[in-house]
Amino acid sequence: MAMADNTISSTRRTLLQGLAGATVAAGTSACGGGSTTSTDTRNNTPPRPDPVAVSPRGSHVPRGVHASVIDDPHTTRTLTWFTDGLNAPPSMVIFDQPPARLSATEDAQRPFPRGTTGTVERTFGVNAQTHRVTLRNLDPQRPVRYRVGSDQGGWSDTFWLEPLPRENWRFMHFGDHGISHRAQRVTEEALKHPVDLLLLAGDLSYADGNQPVWDQWFSDVEPLLASTVTMAAPGNHEAKDGGGRESGQAFKSRLTHPDPRLAVVGKNQGSTFYSFRMNRVHFLVSSAGALIEDFSLAEELVNMEVDLAAAALARLRGEIDFIAVMQHYPIWTDQLGRSPANFTLVALEEDILLRYGVDLLLVGHDHVYQRSQKMAYGGNTPLGYMQVMVGTGGQSVRVFDETPQRWSAFQFIGLGLATYEVSPGKITGAFHGARPEGDEGEALQTVLEPFSVRDTFTIERRSLAACKECALPPRDPDVLLRNFPMIVHHTRMRNRLALEHCG
Repeated sequence: MAMADNTISSTRRTLLQGLAGATVAAGTSACGGGSTTSTDTRNNTPPRPDPVAVSPRGSHVPRGVHASVIDDPHTTRTLTWFTDGLNAPPSMVIFDQPPARLSATEDAQRPFPRGTTGTVERTFGVNAQTHRVTLRNLDPQRPVRYRVGSDQGGWSDTFWLEPLPRENWRFMHFGDHGISHRAQRVTEEALKHPVDLLLLAGDLSYADGNQPVWDQWFSDVEPLLASTVTMAAPGNHEAKDGGGRESGQAFKSRLTHPDPRLAVVGKNQGSTFYSFRMNRVHFLVSSAGALIEDFSLAEELVNMEVDLAAAALARLRGEIDFIAVMQHYPIWTDQLGRSPANFTLVALEEDILLRYGVDLLLVGHDHVYQRSQKMAYGGNTPLGYMQVMVGTGGQSVRVFDETPQRWSAFQFIGLGLATYEVSPGKITGAFHGARPEGDEGEALQTVLEPFSVRDTFTIERRSLAACKECALPPRDPDVLLRNFPMIVHHTRMRNRLALEHCG
C-alpha cells in the first residue's frame, strides 16, 4: 500500500535517531567527507567586455572545467574547475543564453552579459584550488554559453550546455576510464553521441594516489565534461586518494554533486552518494562501500532505503516512470571470484533494489560489457532489475573467466559505452563497442577497429499493480543494519581483493 508524505517525513526523524545507535554499535561513525557545494551569488558583477578582448592566457588559467547539477536540471547548472597555486585571483563564470547555437564568428564577437561567483577551496593533494559556481534561474528553453576564469588569471575556452528536453532525452554510461590511448578512444567516441547526461560508474582517472594524474584526466576529458552534465560514482581506485577517513578525497574535492536526502552529521560534503531526478527518471548514485574507510556506509545504506522508498511512491503517483541506481561494483558478474564478491552487502543491497522496484542498475568495475536479463538473486524474473555493466571505458580490456550464467543476456569484450534513449514509459539502450586485435597479451589491449552498435535492449514502465507492490515504507535502521558489522568486514575483504586483481 502506498504511504502518505507525512509517513516519509516522520520516518526521517526515526531513521536519523536510529542510525546513530546502529553506527556506534558497529564501531563506526557516520561522516561524510571533503568538499563543499557552491553558494550562488548570481548577477553580482557588471557585464563583461567583448570576449575577443579577453585573452585566455594569464597567471592562473582555468583547467578541468566540468558541468553537473545539484538542483533543478532545467533551470540550473553547476560548473567546477581548477586553478594552479593558492593565490589565484577570484574566478567566476560569465555566460549568456542565446536562442540557439552561434556561428564561430558570432560566438567570437558576442559578449557575456552575466556573471556569477561561487566558492573556492584547496584541491586535495596538489597545489591548486577547486572553484564551484551554480547558475540559477536559467531559461530552460535556451542553451548556456559560458567560460570561466578572470581577467587577471585568464579565461577558459567557451563552452556550450544544451537545454534538457522535457519528453525525449538521452544519457550515456561507462566506467573504468583512465588516461590510456584506449580511454582517449572512448572519449572521442562519446563526443560523437551528444547526450543530456553522462554517468561515470567509478574508477575515473586511475590516479591511485598520484594526484597529478587527476589533472591529466580532467584535461583529457574537458571537451566532453564541460559540454555535458556529468554525474559520477566513486570506485575502488578512488579509495587510494587518501586513507582512512580521508579515503576518496580527490573525488570529493574535485567533483560536485547534490547532498544526500538525509545528512546525519552535517552535510555529506563530498557527495559520494546522492540522488537526482531527470524528468521522469529518478537516479540514485551509490558508493557500494568503495570508500568504506571514511565511515559513511551506514549513513549511505539508510539514505538508499529512504530515497528509494520515496522514489517508489513518486512512481506510484505517476510523477516518474523509472528508478535507476548507478555504482561502481556490479552485483553479479562472470569475472572469476567476483559474483557476488561481498555476499553480505550484496544481499542487503539487492533486497533494497527489489523491495522498491529498481528498474536499472548501471555498473562498471569489470573491464567487459555484460547485460543481464531482468533478474533477482542470480535468477531471471520479470519483476527484477536489469544490470548493465560497462567497465569498457579504456583502462584495460579483460576476458570472461566463466561460462555466462543464466541471468546473462549479452557479453562483449573490448572498448565501449552505452547510450540510453528515454521516452514516455520506455528506455531504449544500445552498447557501442570495438573489439581488440586478439584475445591475449598486447593484442587484447590493442583496439583499433571502429565502434559500432553491438547490443540493444528496451525497458518498459512497470504496471500499476507492480508499482503498488513496491510503494513500501522505509525500514528502521536497526532492522536494515542488523548485520552491519559483518557487512563492514566483508566489504573490506572485497575491496582488498579488488585492488589485488586490478588492471
